[in-house]
Amino acid sequence: MAVKKKTLSFDEDLWAAVERRAREAETTPSAYVNELVAKSERLYRGLQSVSEWESEHGALTADQLDWADRALADAQRESADDAPSGDGGGSKA
Repeated sequence: MAVKKKTLSFDEDLWAAVERRAREAETTPSAYVNELVAKSERLYRGLQSVSEWESEHGALTADQLDWADRALADAQRESADDAPSGDGGGSKA
């Protein structure tokens, strides 16, 4: 994966939280922030897709939303079971 170095500014308290969470995840602040942005982008794209689907087919029903909740919970459990321990997917360099 190609990496692009950038300079970002953070609120001091927020950056302290990033550093703390990165330490807890045994990764670097850069890798931690990168993963957060990647998760946010996946979430945004998913919500956008649902919105587009609903504009064509109508709002999701309660049964469909319940099914989706169960499917997401199952996927999260599987992901947690498959997650490598250690660096949280980021480089410590």
